[in-house]
Amino acid sequence: MESFREFIQQFKKNKAAVVGAWIVLLLVVCAVFAPLLAPYDPYAQNAQDRLLKPIWEHGGNAKYLLGTDDLGRDILSRLIYGARISLTIGIVSMGIAVFFGTILGLIAGYFGGKTDAVIMRIMDIMFALPSILLIVIVVAVLGPSLTNAMLAIGFVGIPGFARLVRSSVLSEKEKEYVIASKINGSSHLRLMCKVIFPNCIIPL
Repeated sequence: MESFREFIQQFKKNKAAVVGAWIVLLLVVCAVFAPLLAPYDPYAQNAQDRLLKPIWEHGGNAKYLLGTDDLGRDILSRLIYGARISLTIGIVSMGIAVFFGTILGLIAGYFGGKTDAVIMRIMDIMFALPSILLIVIVVAVLGPSLTNAMLAIGFVGIPGFARLVRSSVLSEKEKEYVIASKINGSSHLRLMCKVIFPNCIIPL
């Protein structure tokens, strides 16, 4: 709980993070309330209103604030509904990266030795390859689809979180509270998940 409070305090001091949080919140609102916010059906076509310019440009129409595309579909409505897809991709891919990166980082940092060496060498190999190349390889293996694209993006993000968590675990596992838990007979799983991990959240 203390770590979470410290995280909130540090977060409030970071103006860029606060602005980013408001942008994400706006995106979430647009995604959740898209049917209420969108002025038109994003898939409705109107041949008479094709390629209209935004309202602030000469020839713009007040009916379509951001204009229309080559099929006469309202661009603003399509952007609002598109927020749902963007948000889904971001949440799922980030969730995959954080989940697996955290597990690998915890295992590597806690056990050390050969386990640490093997995991981190694999992470180094993934870091050495261009992200776009890795994404293309994963999509090529799994096949083209939105789900596979999210898996590919999440896969590419795993090494970064693994390194962050590993470095935090290495600094935390030698502290007195961890040693005390070991003396009390705590299992490896409890030490990693209940004792060490809560104090590694801030870097994430």
